[in-house]
Amino acid sequence: MCHTPGVPPAAARRLLAALGPPGVVFQTPRAVLTEIVPHDVASRLLARTCADLAELIAGTLAWASHPGCTVVTLSEAVYPRALLALGDAPPILYCRGDVCLANRADATGAPGGMAAALVGSRRATPQGRDNARHFARVLGDAGVLVVSGLAAGIDAAAHEGALDTVGSTCAIIGTGADIVYPFRHRALAERIAERGLLLSAFPIGTPPRPEHFPQRNRLIAALARCTAVIEATTHSGSLITARLAGELGRDVLAVPGSIHAPQSQGCHVLIRDGATLAACPEDILEAMGMACPADASSLAAKEGRPRRTAVRHRPPNSTAPRNGEQRLRAAGNGNAGTVAAVHAGMTPEPPEPPVGDSAAAPPAGTAAILEALGYDPVNADTLCERSGLGIATVLSQLGVLELHGRVARLPGGRFVQICPRPAR
Repeated sequence: MCHTPGVPPAAARRLLAALGPPGVVFQTPRAVLTEIVPHDVASRLLARTCADLAELIAGTLAWASHPGCTVVTLSEAVYPRALLALGDAPPILYCRGDVCLANRADATGAPGGMAAALVGSRRATPQGRDNARHFARVLGDAGVLVVSGLAAGIDAAAHEGALDTVGSTCAIIGTGADIVYPFRHRALAERIAERGLLLSAFPIGTPPRPEHFPQRNRLIAALARCTAVIEATTHSGSLITARLAGELGRDVLAVPGSIHAPQSQGCHVLIRDGATLAACPEDILEAMGMACPADASSLAAKEGRPRRTAVRHRPPNSTAPRNGEQRLRAAGNGNAGTVAAVHAGMTPEPPEPPVGDSAAAPPAGTAAILEALGYDPVNADTLCERSGLGIATVLSQLGVLELHGRVARLPGGRFVQICPRPAR
């Protein structure tokens, strides 16, 4: 029934709720069906099965016969309860891995339970990817299921950080469960299927299409108790996920960055419009009402970071809007404008605008160091690891950049990029 073209998920859910199993639905007279769904939907259900549909069903059954591959229907106990908050929850999910993982994270009873979505730019900086791995590792060690979309950049880093933790990770994808997109994440997808959960709402064999990614983002927002944007430009698709999370009444958090970093501008827009600022993983844990791990608290004290005692988090049963929630939901705010632009021009893994600063070209041969440096202070050893260059080359290029006013030396042997001022 769910594979029948032209039968939307909301219609399938109404039919199942009113009539019971699909076998009963197909035997129901047209007059009864049209009392539940529109006439054209009833006609499609009662039409003879075409060859393409029969082939799709056969292919799905063949895929499900492989170890670790499961088709989960809306009526089954393992169906993720958090997705039921959607009026048009997918009637069928195609899963690889631990199908019970989402509901174990939902055991708290709060919407999304102990699951957090970490999303962000595909063109992430090295520091952004490091932040995503660190956030995901701390959350996963605290028992939080880390949810993301298997995209390049922040998504992939978040999955990598959570893979070996007790919380594990769930990748919600915008293709069929038998297709990995982007293809270079095939090994990562296999690791997720072995240790976590890979989930799709699209039929087997479905290729990447522009309209699928906003739909995937909605499932990511629904499955998680909160959504944190690690790094994002104002054109990033992760802003869609943040908006959808706000519409579902879930917490939205954003990690701030340099005012000069294009990859931080989307996060700054979210914070301006009411999202909670997340300076460390413990802020996400507090927003979820969870105690911070003792080692994380001691690390914060050692680094001189104060523990945050006030978090804008709405209790699960509260109906009062959170601070800024109205602006996140409003159709006319600044964030909504960027989201609408993403919807209008989205392509499968669409290219984001270049993030380099065109005000002044960097000295010859130093582009790799600037890319590895990002906009956060780092030491020379970290730059060696990110760039693959030797320590002598890194220190030499840092010296050249310092002479050109592109890098500043900080106490503790750290370096920070200086954004060049445009000529007047």
